[in-house]
Amino acid sequence: MIAKCPNDCKSGQFETVAHITEFWIVDKQGSFVGVSDTGEVTHGPDPDNIWMCNECGEEAEVVDTFNV
Repeated sequence: MIAKCPNDCKSGQFETVAHITEFWIVDKQGSFVGVSDTGEVTHGPDPDNIWMCNECGEEAEVVDTFNV
């Protein structure tokens, strides 16, 4: 996939969503206490997600190069 800022910002960095697992510390009732470690990525960035330019904040155009 390729992301492009509509303002042609040169940073080439974008903010989007990825899903990761975390190892939680919980009490005996299962209530959250803290995070002990980060696990694995279960779903990486997706071209259907919203991608925001990290420089100007505008929504980027993302092309899924696998489905072109």
